[in-house]
Amino acid sequence: MSPYDPRRRNGGWTVGGPAALLIVIAALTIALIGLWRFGLITVPAFRSTQASTAGLVPVPTPARPIPAYTKVTRDHLWDPKSSRLTFIYLPPQSVTPEMLVNLSDVLGRVLDHEKPAGYVFTESDFLARGTREGVVAGIPAGKRAIRVPADKVEGLYGLRPGDRFDLVATLPIDTSRGGAQTFGNFGGVYGQQLALQARMSNWQKQATVRVMVQNGVVVEPMTTRQVPVFSNTLTQGGVTRMRPIQEIVIAVDPDEVARLTEAMAVDAKISTVPRSGRPDDPADSRTPDLKPVSPFTTPGAGAFSGASSDSSPQSSAPFNVVETIMGPKRELTAVPRP
Repeated sequence: MSPYDPRRRNGGWTVGGPAALLIVIAALTIALIGLWRFGLITVPAFRSTQASTAGLVPVPTPARPIPAYTKVTRDHLWDPKSSRLTFIYLPPQSVTPEMLVNLSDVLGRVLDHEKPAGYVFTESDFLARGTREGVVAGIPAGKRAIRVPADKVEGLYGLRPGDRFDLVATLPIDTSRGGAQTFGNFGGVYGQQLALQARMSNWQKQATVRVMVQNGVVVEPMTTRQVPVFSNTLTQGGVTRMRPIQEIVIAVDPDEVARLTEAMAVDAKISTVPRSGRPDDPADSRTPDLKPVSPFTTPGAGAFSGASSDSSPQSSAPFNVVETIMGPKRELTAVPRP
């Protein structure tokens, strides 16, 4: 019999079977849509996987570590996985005045140090506007940079960019070679006194110690690079091989460039004297030189005593040397200074 039976006494239609099931499903669907529209229920399939950023402040961050002295570009902030710029969203009360929230304050600036990924930018991360990127950005104003091999200077390993130090060069005095001063030919009553003073002050075993660099700064830490070395062989002819060398870039005063270069050229022993990294360390303190002690001076007169470097140590000498020539005979006589 048809579900719509016209033989009912009241003349109406009856609903049953599959038609009733369709009506119930449609009613439930309309009810669920209404509840979802009003937020009373949530459907995981239609819910966004990203958290809502409404009311939060976007702050730009690097997508990967950026080396020091690098100019920041959009590529440093671009995340290829998400195909968008990297931001962290902070509540307004968590954004401090030091944070840079505008891209215009970040792009085109040169970093003062290495910046790790995921950290917000501040003004202290950057050098002054207009600074050129590269190693020259780390050279303090008024100084000059020198690339120093590690085998020429001892003690530079482990220093970081910005660390301060002094460089001290030492050259021993070799009196065993020609030109050494002897005191056996000194005449006069003070000859023995001079010889005794020379032995007591260990005059024949000394070294000249000069400070090559005062308050130098590390620009680039110790790095290893490959240097091409050309050589001729019998079987292959000219061959170019790569040799690794370790170097460090330091900044020194202009008048110290020539002295440091000279000390490295004569193979002087150059040692690094690191300075304190504490903020209360006086920046104007100086490391004194050490001059050889002469038996003709008072004890300690040859050492650095606060006088200028061009002052003669003989100014405080208690003795003068008088040379007496009698025909072919020559004699040195020590006499006290007036």
